[in-house]
Amino acid sequence: MKAITLLIMMCCSTLSFGQPEEIIIQNEQPDDTYRAGKNIKVNAAIQGDLVIAGGNLVVNDSINGDLTAAGGELFLNGYVADDVRIAVGRVIIDSEIGDDLVVFGGEVILTKEAVVGGDLKCFGGNIEINGEVIGKLEIKGGDILIDGAIRETSKIIGDDITIGSGAKFYKELQYWNSDGEIDFEESLVNTEAQFNENLKEEKSESSLTTFGTTSVKLWVFYVLSAFLVILVLHALFRKAFSGAVESIENNLLKSFGFGLIYLIGIPLLIILALLIIIGIPLGLFATVIFIFSLLFGHLIAALLVVYYFKHQKEKDWGFWSITFLALLCAVLLRLLTIIPFVGILLSVVILSITYGALTLKVLQSKKQQVTN
Repeated sequence: MKAITLLIMMCCSTLSFGQPEEIIIQNEQPDDTYRAGKNIKVNAAIQGDLVIAGGNLVVNDSINGDLTAAGGELFLNGYVADDVRIAVGRVIIDSEIGDDLVVFGGEVILTKEAVVGGDLKCFGGNIEINGEVIGKLEIKGGDILIDGAIRETSKIIGDDITIGSGAKFYKELQYWNSDGEIDFEESLVNTEAQFNENLKEEKSESSLTTFGTTSVKLWVFYVLSAFLVILVLHALFRKAFSGAVESIENNLLKSFGFGLIYLIGIPLLIILALLIIIGIPLGLFATVIFIFSLLFGHLIAALLVVYYFKHQKEKDWGFWSITFLALLCAVLLRLLTIIPFVGILLSVVILSITYGALTLKVLQSKKQQVTN
């Protein structure tokens, strides 16, 4: 899970070039607000929901609806009245959340001032819970520190779990730690902690190789993650998807050919770059981008498919209609691509057409810039 969120972070921080450098919301927003850019700061109240995507995100004022955020880093300093759903490389929460919090991240920190009014579900690498959780707690991660109050039942699964002197558990606790049982000392308040060896299976099921394919819980996790990634990609690159439709319509075979060159040629160039000392940084950067393109290729393809049908059928679909249709399309593609043999062939075809069409769009844009 940490690898996935870090890939999201690197992709958002590197591919957000071409978007506004900095977006600052200084005036109160009376309704739902959507923003995408490299750096976003929210310094005024949002009366509806807030959806943001970008490299560095800072929320300093209150949100009277839900918060949905995805990107590199998020600093949440303002009150959120309802649910919070975030997928970031690193997040620091230093405020009160009125309802549930769902977070996917490489590093997740809740300060002593943080309060989660509902349930907290966290999937990440390094996790620190120093504040208070009023509802249930469910954590899956690597290094986990609990030094706050948990009012309802808890389930903690981690490689290394540390219980701080300020930790308080008021209801039943189940946990799995790679080093075995833990001494909770004075942190258990009229309750007990149970070491559950069966939770280890949930830890292993969350690995990259079985991500989203082996159980109902992992499918739920997959759908939530896919939604957030699609949201980021759509917010940042909607013009690119809309423009790439022309490449599929007019040059389907050419798109497929360019895509094959991408899938085969990029790994060869990466190997060549890594063999040359001065090319190592470029090779490593290209490796990150290429791995991301393979991991989330079907999500990118889903957006392109929806834009294609929107154009073909002349549908008046808005941002959210396209986003949710792309999520449905992504789930269908995921089901198709896990079919043995046929799935691999289908994946190659889908990724080739997708990246070929996007490549042709980029080349066309560069050609027009030179001409002008």
